[in-house]
Amino acid sequence: MAARGSQRSGQSGLFMSELRLSLRINAGAYGYSVMITCTLAILAAIHVPPAPGQIFLFLLGAAASFATVETIATRGFSRPPSDQERSDVVALGSSLSLVSIALGVAAAGLLGTILPETASWIVGPFTASITYLLTLSVEMSVARRIEESREVE
Repeated sequence: MAARGSQRSGQSGLFMSELRLSLRINAGAYGYSVMITCTLAILAAIHVPPAPGQIFLFLLGAAASFATVETIATRGFSRPPSDQERSDVVALGSSLSLVSIALGVAAAGLLGTILPETASWIVGPFTASITYLLTLSVEMSVARRIEESREVE
């Protein structure tokens, strides 16, 4: 009987481990997906629903932001990106991502009210994505400092 109980706790422990891995792998993408979807929604609420060409401008703006940040972060692709952040830091930083998501959507919404409609469809997602990525990096830095302070205590 003892083997059956330890097998259950072992399976439970394995499940929790895999759940944490899933969260680590998907946290940033999840936050970005929420942010970019809401960016599309806020621009569509400000302007009439986008025409097919404007949807492609939206796609171009969102993709260009990642290419820009990757180029800067890797110094022109001469350095590989580092993804060695500890799981506890990623978990805490991701839980703070409400701020980066909200700021990204707010930036796009603000630009959507200022810029001409077609320009909004390319500049909005570009700015939202840049805002999200930069703010998320600040959130991860805050999470690292919080986790480091916990280790000192």
